[in-house]
Amino acid sequence: MDIDISLIKSNILFRGFDDEELRALIDRLSPRLMSLRKDETAVYDGDRMNEVGIVLSGSLRLSHIDENGNCNLMEVLTPPQSFGLMNATGNYKLAVSAVASEQTSVLFLTISEIYEPSALRDPLLMRFLQNVAARLAQKSQELVKKLNDSIRRSTRERLSDYLSDESEKAGSRVFTIPLSRQELADFLFVDRSAMSNELSKMRDEGLIKFSKNHFELLLEMPDAQSRDRER
Repeated sequence: MDIDISLIKSNILFRGFDDEELRALIDRLSPRLMSLRKDETAVYDGDRMNEVGIVLSGSLRLSHIDENGNCNLMEVLTPPQSFGLMNATGNYKLAVSAVASEQTSVLFLTISEIYEPSALRDPLLMRFLQNVAARLAQKSQELVKKLNDSIRRSTRERLSDYLSDESEKAGSRVFTIPLSRQELADFLFVDRSAMSNELSKMRDEGLIKFSKNHFELLLEMPDAQSRDRER
């Protein structure tokens, strides 16, 4: 299977593996590749998933449609981010659908073998299991932050947190976000009109500049933890 090993090595699941070890590990985990066209669904809300998916190219939108028909955008994944680990670990049903935003390639790995008693005697699987545990802890923290954002933050605070995170990822105050206006509203769990009004206010106050999905932070914005300490 032709996989860009150098790309996925930056995923926390494969931390500490050299190229040869990583190829051997992937071979052990029943790899399969899926190619998706734009708007094609990789997995559906309610599916059971015994694999973890790694985005190799393109991007995936993870979203949930609630009982009122509202679309809640949970995450946008780009290479080499992963999804489905918590579901595959606990054999839980998915609470999101994964839909391609563009032409996308995904590597699926079956991880059930690492929970067999024999894995404890296999150094390769043991190291992978340690990385799985680290990623599950990381994901738990991300979900706690998402929950706090959804129940406690104002629209401006949610925007400030999101834009600060994207600026940090880009390593610059000038950056491009991967979301349209509607997708950003869905991701932040806010009304699109209210969000657009808040963006305009932030621009008028000299906090940001923006054009479509291109942004520039003119002032450093306090993060959620800083605001909580002030309270």
